[in-house]
Amino acid sequence: MERQRLITVLLIAVVLLVPMVQLFLKTSSRNVSALETTIPIGLYWDANLTRPVDRIDWGTLALGEEKKVEIYVKNEGNEPFILTLTPVNWQGDNTSNCMTFSCERPNIRPGETVQIAPSLLISSNASGLSSFSFDIAFSEASITIADFDTFFSNNPNVRMIYPSDNSDKPLNCNAAMVSDWTASAFVSTKLTNFTEGLDTKTSFVNQTNGKPVGASGTGIISFGGPMVNLVVIYAESNNTTLPDKAPIKFHNDNGLLSFQYSNGSAVSGTSMQGGIVSTNQDMFVIETFQDGGGRYIMLCYGFGWKGTYAAGKYFYTIIYPNLGSYNEAWIVVKWDDTNNNGFVNAPGDGDTYTMIAKGN
Repeated sequence: MERQRLITVLLIAVVLLVPMVQLFLKTSSRNVSALETTIPIGLYWDANLTRPVDRIDWGTLALGEEKKVEIYVKNEGNEPFILTLTPVNWQGDNTSNCMTFSCERPNIRPGETVQIAPSLLISSNASGLSSFSFDIAFSEASITIADFDTFFSNNPNVRMIYPSDNSDKPLNCNAAMVSDWTASAFVSTKLTNFTEGLDTKTSFVNQTNGKPVGASGTGIISFGGPMVNLVVIYAESNNTTLPDKAPIKFHNDNGLLSFQYSNGSAVSGTSMQGGIVSTNQDMFVIETFQDGGGRYIMLCYGFGWKGTYAAGKYFYTIIYPNLGSYNEAWIVVKWDDTNNNGFVNAPGDGDTYTMIAKGN
């Protein structure tokens, strides 16, 4: 599910006359508008924010040359956001194939100013081009698994929320198994700072609806599915408003288990009979999103306890060493006990892990 909150944005018009490249900022808009609110930003040449950007001149570029331009972006709103710059509205023959635009994706907190360095690379095969143009859209991006270090590992305010093993829990929630806690260790070892608490702790979770508690910018990580975890119950409830909904949710249709998008449509290929879950097969989801309160959420769980445990091992062994390759907000993976030893082995250690679906 597309969950990217695109902003009606500052558009930078780029005009290329070979060999001269110039970038012009449209000054008619200085604000960034999310779906629910307006997040103002400012663009400046200097860290003291005294010289607003109204034109960026790339200068003369040769074929095959790459050039970066440094500018400062200030978040003038009250909410953090991830800034992404996307080239749009290409004009001219094969324009997008003849040059590459790129820029980092910084997380900008309220009142914070960050430096970015958008770059333009002209293809060495671009000879013979006449003029062409494109726009650069400043937008707010959804977080992805690749952002784990930024919003969780290096975040000074992270909470590991464990589903309680107490049988007397709100919202008809069942007691969790110890394996749900064990699985979380594969992620917590990658965190610089974090505090721990149960989903039955009122300072961590609202006991009426399961909504996690924490200030904007707090990272929330939790293992275990909706049958045992209050946080997941809230994130997947039909009564939860869209900004707080997880992109993927669990579904049980008379014993046929599957994952769905938050709107209730099926995620293809994720169906599994409940009778075989946590025997020699299972399915798990790892998903990230930013809720309406500005908290960064990461939920990991399987259909059964073995799937949840497999999610932890998969993150530790496959995902974390290759974070940059996971530019999706969620993935669904199938685990098979290939060596038939009845245990959840890590990828490459006897069991098979198959990517079933992924998306944003």
